[in-house]
Amino acid sequence: MEKGAERVREECRESRGLGWLDAGQRNVRFALRLLRADPVFAATAVLTLALCIGVNAAAFSMVDAVLFRALPYPDPARLAQVVVAFEHAGASGNQSSQTGRVWEAVRDHVPALRSAVYSDVSSDVNLAGGGRVDRVAQQRVSAGFFGVLGIAPRIGREFSAAEDRPGDPSVVIVSDDAWRRLFDADRSIVGRRVFLRGEPYTVIGVMPPGFRASSKADVWTPLRPTTTGEGGGSNYAVIGRVAAGESWARAEMQVSAVGRDVLREADLPAGATARLHLVPLQQGLAEEARTPLLLLWGAVGLVLVIGCANLAGLLLSRGGRRGPEMATRIALGGGRRAVVGQLLTESAVLAVLGGAAGVVLGGVLLRLLGPSIAETLGVWQQVGLDRRVLAVTVGLSAATSLLFGLFPALRVSRVDLREALVNSGGRSVAGARRPWPRRVLVIAEVALGLALAVAAGLLVRTFTLLNDQAAGFDGKGVETAEVSLQDARYRTAASVTRLFSESLDRIRRLPGVDAAGVVLTLPYERALNLGVRTADDRSENGQVTNVCYVTSGAFRALGMSLVHGRWLDEADGAGAAPVVLVNESFVRRYLKGRDALGEPLRMAGAAREVVGVVRDVPQRSGWGQYGPLAPVPTVYVPAAQLPDGLVALVHTWFSPRWVVRSSRRSPGLDLGMQRALASTDPLLAMNGFRDIDAVRADSLASQRLRAQLMGGLAGAAIVLAVIGIYGLVSQSVAERRRELGIRRALGASTRRIVGDVALQGLALAAAGIAVGLGVAAIAAPLLRQVVWGVPLLDPWTFLAASGALLAAAAVASLVPAARVASVDPSRVLRWE
Repeated sequence: MEKGAERVREECRESRGLGWLDAGQRNVRFALRLLRADPVFAATAVLTLALCIGVNAAAFSMVDAVLFRALPYPDPARLAQVVVAFEHAGASGNQSSQTGRVWEAVRDHVPALRSAVYSDVSSDVNLAGGGRVDRVAQQRVSAGFFGVLGIAPRIGREFSAAEDRPGDPSVVIVSDDAWRRLFDADRSIVGRRVFLRGEPYTVIGVMPPGFRASSKADVWTPLRPTTTGEGGGSNYAVIGRVAAGESWARAEMQVSAVGRDVLREADLPAGATARLHLVPLQQGLAEEARTPLLLLWGAVGLVLVIGCANLAGLLLSRGGRRGPEMATRIALGGGRRAVVGQLLTESAVLAVLGGAAGVVLGGVLLRLLGPSIAETLGVWQQVGLDRRVLAVTVGLSAATSLLFGLFPALRVSRVDLREALVNSGGRSVAGARRPWPRRVLVIAEVALGLALAVAAGLLVRTFTLLNDQAAGFDGKGVETAEVSLQDARYRTAASVTRLFSESLDRIRRLPGVDAAGVVLTLPYERALNLGVRTADDRSENGQVTNVCYVTSGAFRALGMSLVHGRWLDEADGAGAAPVVLVNESFVRRYLKGRDALGEPLRMAGAAREVVGVVRDVPQRSGWGQYGPLAPVPTVYVPAAQLPDGLVALVHTWFSPRWVVRSSRRSPGLDLGMQRALASTDPLLAMNGFRDIDAVRADSLASQRLRAQLMGGLAGAAIVLAVIGIYGLVSQSVAERRRELGIRRALGASTRRIVGDVALQGLALAAAGIAVGLGVAAIAAPLLRQVVWGVPLLDPWTFLAASGALLAAAAVASLVPAARVASVDPSRVLRWE
């Protein structure tokens, strides 16, 4: 008999050891036919995998960019950051901010490290050139900074040591983006003079495309570090590159030795220790983003585990219905190994389809949410689905195919031939006799879903608590804008006061304006911190306090309330007696509730008298245990009464806000404010127009983002768990159809039967909730750094999450159980 062509090809492949290829092709084709025959199952499985793999791909791209991917500098493993490691009362942490003394000690006494120093805060400054004024982001760095990173300017050169000392020539390096945007990519820019911060600067270089240091910047200027003023506080960051021929261990030893001397005079709490040491630069730059990113990654990992458990349950159910098919294959000589191979191939096909859809979904999520997440968490490296992320996604898809496919395949392949062939689907392999594997999977889904729901609840309650706290002022109709005064022409209180007075006079004449003023920082923003001494304070530097300068019209423009005393007014000028206002939190914390009026305070080198107390307003706190946003002790000082040295220093870090209250919102108000400022000083630019609601939203951006992301992931996890319960109860109804029909025929009420069936799903949900409460209680301490104002074991959050999940489980159980009412007892009895 002549053999068929296909059979000949198979024999040839088997002779060359490639028979597995034919078997694989057949299995794949068969798997695709089965999926086409059951589109509901296929769509459910693929969409579940797409969701799980998509969010994991998007999350890993963020984690990879911050924690794993090498920094975009030559030989990044030799780059380090100098930090102070603190230990106190069992807690430990690293501080990257250093004083000028620490910088000089490292520079002069650590030869194993080629070091540089910079300000980690970029500030907005005015740049005038080419006939226009632009607002640009400036970062200040020391000489050698770009050399330590290993990146040279594409045009020109970097700063020399002779340009990094006070009084040296003013020079600037511009970014590639600013070079193209502001200077039309003019290659002859080196040597050109521009006005930056109100004084002439000479352009000496242009950085390569895509270069970025720790902060986004358009221009870089010399830091000119000192040990006084700015350098007297912890306002610098020190980086280094381990020198050629030196080791990391030797550099660490030298830094530690220097730290013993320079930190000896540090003001530490009793029992606290501090030491200077090195951490990899990537770790130092990622310190703030590390915990939120790892929490996000862990949450999406749990969603993946829940999704795999859900799919494993679906495959168990589907495998039970295919018992006769599997028994027939084995009876015909297919063998258990071939059955397992076929089932794993079906899982792999699902993983491939779900993985492909997940990559698309991950790309969409990154495009929609990536920029806001990156900005909020401080992710500055390029984020996207690059080859590394795609490789991990492919591996994840392969792993999930084994994770959700192997156990069901092994389970279904243990078929009882006699029972399966004789009963032909009455009681399947995965049916009523052996339901526990799928029940355990459902309990695990519910438990993990509840843990995520509790975490989301804690984050949502944190955000709600912060967002809903009393404002303490009337922000309706208030518009704000900011102006950089880091300017050589505004280094004295007199020049600043003159600018404020003239620009505000013009703004107050605009149509619809009721009040206008200037404040250093707005409510909801982080304020300047200074030491303030009360009459009974014997400390050398005083107590850390928020300090905000104001003009006389600022309080009315903001709608703040006076508790008692008087407001600051025009009479509180440079020649008048120094006065201040304080808020209620200051009185409670530092004056112990005694009458504040007339209380002498010493601040910024001058004695001042308290003339009034204002109501608290929420502010972001950079000190103390006040939380992300809370009433913080604050002192309000007339802008005209600040010492000149402090004026120049403050504007290095802060840009004052113009505040305007209008009874009717005029569409031309923003333009009118800009023109009022331009007519006062054409070299200043007014930007950042926002109302108070936007200021508050910006201050809580990270809390809002965490609550939204965790809430979305918890919602996805609960949906998957509910699908698992729904599927299990549906399977039970299908398997027990004859039994339920007979019970109805014998007189059992429909309500009783529906209740019995639904009780199965509710019992599993209750078991999962019990386990989940324990998991959530154990995992809650992981949220310690991101939960504020809410107990980590908050009973209301645990109760609400449990109730919501139980209610969803009840619906998922009752809907399929209600199908019992459609069972016709007469048809069941005839079939029997």
